[in-house]
This record gives sequence, structure tokens and C-alpha cells, in this order.
Amino acid sequence: MTRIVGEERDDSQSSRRKDLLAAVVVAAVAVFAMVLAVRLPNPGGPFTHPGLLPFLTGLSLLTMAAGLAVSALRGVGAKALLQKRMHEGTSLFESAEDLRTLLVIVIIAVYVFLSDLVTFDLRIPTRFFVVWFSSYEAVSIVILTATLRIFWRAPLWRCFLVSVVFVIALASAFRYGFHILLPGSD
Repeated sequence: MTRIVGEERDDSQSSRRKDLLAAVVVAAVAVFAMVLAVRLPNPGGPFTHPGLLPFLTGLSLLTMAAGLAVSALRGVGAKALLQKRMHEGTSLFESAEDLRTLLVIVIIAVYVFLSDLVTFDLRIPTRFFVVWFSSYEAVSIVILTATLRIFWRAPLWRCFLVSVVFVIALASAFRYGFHILLPGSD
């Protein structure tokens, strides 16, 4: 039987706790995504539902989170893993990487919140086709720029330029190529 160890070849309880915490956070995001996907209006059948892909993605994330949680609990034992850290004398943020992980979780939560809160849909007719720019692109550009600035540490203008290019390219591929409505679009 092979023994599962972490990325750093560390089989400590701290690593297992982080795996369990990650599983809980990923599961919560997955369930939230699945609920939002089911609540999308359905103009057609179940296989053309605009929430089908987000629902399946959430279900996949939920399955992976369950596997990670089972692995974390099986490795050390649930009781040892879930005991309080007070007597260990360590803090929740043992390293800068722990703080960065929390920051990513907060950024994702803000992104999901803003994607639902901010809604607008601009349509600019051109000679060849109608250019759409919705709240989804605006929020995605702002959040991705902030994320790149924090983690990449490139100049703000480069972070913004990369964000604009990638968000517009991906949104255009889904909107014009696959004819899929993006969040916030009518």
C-alpha cells in the first residue's frame, strides 16, 4: 500500500489540517456554484440549460473536495486531526503561504459576490457585429488585475493589460463562439 504525502513530502498533521480546510472551502464554493446554476432561468430543456456546465463543474469540485477530505481524515485520524491547536503553540498562519491562501479565498468570495451584485449589459453595434461588454467582463478585469498585482507583482499597467486581453478573449470565445450567455447578460 502506498503512503500519501503532501507536496513537500510532509505527512504532518498541519498538512492534513490544511487539506481538510481546503476541502471544506472548495466544497462550500462548489455547493454555492451548483445552487446558483440551478437558479438560472431555463429557456429550453435540461441539456441546453445555461447552468448545466457550472452545475457539472460544481459537482466535480464537490467530488474532489470529498476525496481530499477523506484522504485527510484517513491519514491521521479524524480525532487527532480535528483537535484544537491551542496547546500546540502555533498560529493559524504558520507561513506567508498560509496568508496567501487565505487571501485567494477572500478574493474568490469578493469575485462571486461582485459578479452577482453588479449587473449591466452594454451593446455597441458596429458595421460587422454587435460588441457586448457586460458586468461580467468589468468585474473579472478588476478582480484579475488585483490578483495579478498581488501575486505577480508586475506593474499595474501590465496586470491590467493581461487581464483585459484574457478576459475579453475568453468572454468572446464563449459569447460569440459557443453562443453562451455570460453571467449578468440578458
